[in-house]
Amino acid sequence: MLGALVTALGALVVGSLLRLAAPSGVWVVLLVCWFAVITVREFGLLSFGLPQNARLVPVTVFRHGRFFGPLQFGLEMGTGLRTYVTSGLPYVLLPAVALLASPGAALVAGLGFGLGRSLMTTSNLRFSDDNSWDLEFSLYERWIKAILVMAFAGGIFAAVI
Repeated sequence: MLGALVTALGALVVGSLLRLAAPSGVWVVLLVCWFAVITVREFGLLSFGLPQNARLVPVTVFRHGRFFGPLQFGLEMGTGLRTYVTSGLPYVLLPAVALLASPGAALVAGLGFGLGRSLMTTSNLRFSDDNSWDLEFSLYERWIKAILVMAFAGGIFAAVI
């Protein structure tokens, strides 16, 4: 959660400078168009890569001990900048926070992203090491994506109104 909050607040600071370049209406139109592109990508109708650090957080972070090792791991995992991001929706969330969010909304977005990252990690703990989590996820992946896209669309709609 801490990593996601740091990222959201950083986006808010950078976005505060970008907001000076154009009126909010321009940013809303660009954000809605970007969301449409990412939505089409989420359902496999369009394929392109998004910038990410496509590797796992290294095990070496645990050399810092029982408290600081997991803290560093969680911080890096929460930022979404150090490891895989399995959906394109965070690539809409980041500019939405940067260009449209108030400080309170940025905190809520950071908490939501952090909760999502931790939910993925803790959900995997329910299953053994036999890839059954991945198999279970793949059974419901289209439903999960549809629910997430609709929820995200609702959030974007609420943010721009």
